[in-house]
Amino acid sequence: MQLLLIESGLDSLGWLAERLAGSGFVVRQVHSLEQALQDGVAERATAVIADIGHSGPQGQAIATLLRKAGMTQPLMILSARGDWRERVETLDAGADDYVAKPVRSEEVAARLRALIRRSIGSPTDQITVGDIELDLKARCAWLAGKCLNLTRNEFRLLRLFLLQPERIMTHQEIRDRLHSGEADCSRNAIEVQIARLRRKVGRHRIRTIRGVGYRYIADSVPGVASTCEKELCRGTAGGQHWGRACPGREPARIENLKAG
Repeated sequence: MQLLLIESGLDSLGWLAERLAGSGFVVRQVHSLEQALQDGVAERATAVIADIGHSGPQGQAIATLLRKAGMTQPLMILSARGDWRERVETLDAGADDYVAKPVRSEEVAARLRALIRRSIGSPTDQITVGDIELDLKARCAWLAGKCLNLTRNEFRLLRLFLLQPERIMTHQEIRDRLHSGEADCSRNAIEVQIARLRRKVGRHRIRTIRGVGYRYIADSVPGVASTCEKELCRGTAGGQHWGRACPGREPARIENLKAG
C-alpha cells in the first residue's frame, strides 16, 4: 500500500517514514501541500498522513485544502498540538483521524490499517477475493487454504491487485505504488515480478492488457473471458475504444485485448 506522507515541520526528521516502511507501507514523502497536489501524487496513494509540528499549519486547514482539491483517500493528521478544539475542527473538516504526538509508530501503522480497512469495506485485516486470502497485518497469502510463500515484493504486488480487483493497473502506476522513488525499476523488472506472481497464483488470474498494463480477474477460469473483458472489447470500459464487438461468446476471438 502506498502512503503519502506530508511533513510540514522540521521536528519529524524522517523517523516516521522509516518506521512505516518497516510496517509494510511504501512511503512517498513530500514537504508541502503544494507538492502533495502536484502531478497526481495524492491520487496514487492508498492513504494520506499529514505530520505537522508546533509551527506548521493547522489540521483543519490541511484537511479542508485536500478535500477541496478532490482527495478522497483516508486522511490522518498527526500533530504536535493536542488542543481538543483543533481536533474537533479538523475531523469536521474532513480528516478521518487525528493523533496527537508523542505516539508510537506501531499505533500510527495500526490506525492507518484500520482507516484503509474501512475505506475498502473490510472489517478485518483479511482480504478475500475468490479463493485467495490475504492478511494485511501478517503479510501472508493463501490460495484455497494453501500458503503461497510469497516474497516481499510478490505480496505487495498481490495486495495492490486485490485491493482493487478488476481495475486496470498501468505499468507506471505499479511502479509508483510499489517502488516509489526507485528510478532503476524498469518496465522489464515489473514484468518479471508479474511473471513470478503468476506462477504462484495462476496465470489466468492476472491478464495483460496490451499497451496498457494488467488486470486481476476475480474468480477467473482459465480460457474464459470475464464480463469486464467483454466490456473492454465492446469499447465501453473507461470511455475508450478497445476494438470491435466480440463475435458471439468465444473469448478466443477477442481482438485488441491480448490476455497474458
